[in-house]
This record gives sequence, C-alpha cells and structure tokens, in this order.
Amino acid sequence: MRKNVIILTNGLSGSSVLTGLIARGGYWTGEQTFKKKDYDTYENQQLVDLNKQLFADVDFTSNYEMLFDPAFLQPFVEARGRVDDAPYRAFLEKLGNHQPWIWKDPRLWLTIHYWKHLIDLDQVQFVHLTRDPLQTWISVTIRRQIQTLDYLRRYMHGIRDSIRGFVADNDLPCLELNYEQILVQPEDAIEQINGYLATELTLDDLRAIYHGELYKKPRDTGDFVKAGLIFLKNYGQRYR
Repeated sequence: MRKNVIILTNGLSGSSVLTGLIARGGYWTGEQTFKKKDYDTYENQQLVDLNKQLFADVDFTSNYEMLFDPAFLQPFVEARGRVDDAPYRAFLEKLGNHQPWIWKDPRLWLTIHYWKHLIDLDQVQFVHLTRDPLQTWISVTIRRQIQTLDYLRRYMHGIRDSIRGFVADNDLPCLELNYEQILVQPEDAIEQINGYLATELTLDDLRAIYHGELYKKPRDTGDFVKAGLIFLKNYGQRYR
C-alpha cells in the first residue's frame, strides 16, 4: 500500500491545486473538505477543526497568517503530554480505514510538531510546497493583506526554513516543489510527483483541478499593476 501524504506550506501557496492533483491519484481527502466561496481547498474538515482545537488547547492566539516568529513553534513542541490527545488519536484511528490519505492545512507547519508524536511517520511522505514571493505578494495584496514585498519574503522564508528544519531534524522523506514550477513546467512537476509517490498522474489530472492557463505564471502584469495601486492606496497600513 502506498504511504500517506502530508503537504507543508504557508497560506495562499497554491496548495489546493497540488492537493487536488495528488488526490486524483487515489488519496482520501476526508468525509468533508473545507470549501471557500470559489474553490475547494481539499482540506479534511475534521483535520482543520482539530488544528483549530489544538491552537486553543495550547492557547496559541498569534496572527500566524501575517507574522512569523520561531517562538510560535514552542507551544506545539511542548504540547505532548499537556493536552488531551484522545480526539486526535480517534481521528487518526478513523484515518486508518481510509489509507492512503492526504493532509493539507496551512496551520500544519505549526501543528505538525504535535502530530508527529501521534502519526506513524514511517507511513507518511511529506511534500513541501513553496511559491515565488512576488507572485504571492500580488495575490495577498489583491486580498487586501497590505505588506511590503520584503516583509512578505521574510515571512515566507521563515516558514520555509522552519519546514526544512522539521524535515531534516526528523530525517523525513520530502519532495520540495514550487507552485509556479508546477504551472509553468507541468510535465516536469508531474514526473517528479509520480516518481516520488508512485502515482500515475497526467496533465489531464492537473487540468481537471487547475482552471487557469498552464505554461505561464498565475499572476501577470495586469495583476501586478492592480496590486500596486491597492498597496499605494493602503500604504499607511502596511506591515513592514
């Protein structure tokens, strides 16, 4: 049986596209997935709920979507033995009937430091998804998350390095992919995924999930201009 998959990344990284693509290879996303207004995130709703519960259990209230601090990891590193693990173990027991499964939730770069004590890591393959900071800046600015490109780059690199550290410290198998690479060079990316996961995904699988234009980056010059105007209008509110 193929191993399960956990995707680690920050928010707005294109991870819904990647998760939807991999799921087409026969991975279980959950009884119910978290859906946004215009797309399916392919996030197991129960996983999302439990990650939120874990935030509450360790009293974590920081704005992890806009701020990065290595100290954010500590409550989750120390959570083992301090929180009631019964609901988390019950969830994993249910997952045992649906292997191979796939996890994706932008909170996982934090909560994985707790989950690792409950999961059989020998039965998991990790995928680390990154994204080009400028492309991300355009996306978040259009969503009115106002910050300088340098601030966002430092935030993204902080999470990136945290994930790399987790993988290295625990000697875990991990495939690192870049979202823009998947879209601009889809055949190469699919070949890497198939080689790593022993799947048989095709370009048609990606087209079934991603409804934009392949062989180009998702954000173009027009989007950059729009984001620039929004940034200038809200310049005084920027994170920097």
